[in-house]
Amino acid sequence: MTAGPLVPVGASADQSRDLPVMLFARTFSGRPLVVGSEASLELRGGDRLGADRILAELDLDWEPEFMLSVQRACALQRVRGRRWFTMPAILLGGEVGAGRTHVARSLARAAGVPHISFDAGVDMFVQPRYGPDLQLPLPLCAAMVASGCANPVISILGIECASREMVDLVARLVDGASNAGFPDPTLAAVLDYSAVTWIVQAHDVDAVPPVLADRLNRVDLQGWQATQFELRSIDILAEVLADRAIPVPTGLDLDDLFKSVRSWRYLPTAELYRRIDVLVDAHASPF
Repeated sequence: MTAGPLVPVGASADQSRDLPVMLFARTFSGRPLVVGSEASLELRGGDRLGADRILAELDLDWEPEFMLSVQRACALQRVRGRRWFTMPAILLGGEVGAGRTHVARSLARAAGVPHISFDAGVDMFVQPRYGPDLQLPLPLCAAMVASGCANPVISILGIECASREMVDLVARLVDGASNAGFPDPTLAAVLDYSAVTWIVQAHDVDAVPPVLADRLNRVDLQGWQATQFELRSIDILAEVLADRAIPVPTGLDLDDLFKSVRSWRYLPTAELYRRIDVLVDAHASPF
């Protein structure tokens, strides 16, 4: 499977939106896939590449290295005439609680694509099976087919705890030289992961084995500074509201929220998200 003939940019899965599509999966056996003998998925985000729209919506000025990577990715897609968003695979470093998943989710939302998390610390997908036991397919394929999107942002978590077999698997998934024709024996199919934006997260990037690290562009998060607590709270509040698809609840006093956040300024991003979500939930309409 090669990238050229499998990405008919002029084709469309949705005539009303005129999105390009790509052939994501095709069977190499007589056994059909659940979706048929092949699956074509949309390539999204092309309408957001110009005029720095993705960068403007991200607005992560305190993470200049990450923002520069996104800027270069958008420019490269425009130069190549590709009407969808994708970014070369990165190794995203940063201390525990720096907000790696928050950054990945923010990028997916700004680009108009789904975000998928995959825990590389779970070995069940690479363990050998014998006798009547079936090898389980990777859930990434099912998630992409369910979303209808060929170019999601996929966060790889727990790579420090991953087995050698899992590290080797992730290395093949993110390898831009070969992942357009990724064979999945469990599905008896060839899958095209070349349009995915892969973000391998690690709090200790130096501990990531070279077989994987050498295939990734390293990006280090600076993390939040204590003096940025209001910006941090606004950014995470926006994420909570977007996830709930609601405006700011009328009963939520932002001054009180900022007072609370001052005492939470050193919390990890995930915990801060949880606490702000609790406050929003307490004031949100039940309907």
